Amino acid sequence: TQQPLSNAYADDERLISTLFQKLLDSWGNGDGYAYASHFTSDSDYVAFDGTHRKGREENAVAHQQLFDTWLKGTRLIGNVESIRFLSPEIAIVHAVGGMLMTKRSTQPKRQSIQTLIAVKNDGNWRFTAFHNCRIQQRNWLENMIFGLSTRLFHR
Repeated sequence: TQQPLSNAYADDERLISTLFQKLLDSWGNGDGYAYASHFTSDSDYVAFDGTHRKGREENAVAHQQLFDTWLKGTRLIGNVESIRFLSPEIAIVHAVGGMLMTKRSTQPKRQSIQTLIAVKNDGNWRFTAFHNCRIQQRNWLENMIFGLSTRLFHR
């Protein structure tokens, strides 16, 4: 686990890390409304494919549809890598993790990095922004092919 940046923020870092874990647990329970409850009512949520959800309600409905169909029975695993406080009520959170497709899975097939903005209101932390991006791990040849194909086919 990470070490608190300072004693002044140690409790808040623990609360934010716990909030992130609750987010993962809600996904594993297949509960879109519980998942979205960890976000502010006016939150922005950007998925790995660029889908942008505005607000808690849209986030809840969209995730519940996914949990009832394509993502049924999936779980998320992840870790908070860093928390940087911009003020006592605003923090940037970086986490890494991935989705487990079956109950028996122990390692995600594709890792992602998430950037979240946490805000504190009336003593409670919630996420107000979320952006998820797949981690690309290419060797030099894959990078060269990617660069060439981008130049040739995406003009």
